[in-house]
Amino acid sequence: MPEILRVKINWTGFIGAPGYTNLYFSEFVSEGYTQAMADGAVLKASTFATQLRDYLPASVTVGVDPTVEIIQSDTGDLVGFFSTTPAAAGPGALTGTYSAASGACISWGTNGVRNGRRVRGRTFVVPLGGTAYENNGTLAPAAVSALTSYANALKNSTAGPSDFGIWARPTTPTATDGAWYAAETVSVKDKAAVLRSRRD
Repeated sequence: MPEILRVKINWTGFIGAPGYTNLYFSEFVSEGYTQAMADGAVLKASTFATQLRDYLPASVTVGVDPTVEIIQSDTGDLVGFFSTTPAAAGPGALTGTYSAASGACISWGTNGVRNGRRVRGRTFVVPLGGTAYENNGTLAPAAVSALTSYANALKNSTAGPSDFGIWARPTTPTATDGAWYAAETVSVKDKAAVLRSRRD
């Protein structure tokens, strides 16, 4: 039963808040996890969250939750946790009007295949500040470039032995076919993404 780490980024300060972004990490060096592995995963997530603030509204605050959960990747069962000390939560950098329901979508590609389909993942960066958009409603080139860079930095970070990846959840509540796959590629499309659930 392979175990993985779940790190949560909390979002507050907008209509529809609170929300959160889950990031999943695994390691390939040894069986079981240590405090250092959890701390490394939190450092990666904290760096990512801090970078995202460049394109978030000033009213929005994001920060990493200090509790890192250990879950079974095949079932999703919680089996333990670590207490960590992440970087302090902070506000976005952009002022002015914005849409609380729209932003960007980071798409992650893996080399995993499950049930005949390639495993992919998505991270929504919602809401984005108004200046992250062009006049036609699509994302500004600078925002696309920056978000792509931030995502690649998370994917390629060597801060600790745990690697970032995508968790394919079990197909049913009682299934045991969940699995984690390392993130291999990053894509941010030049279009606004609408987030319908704050749990994405």
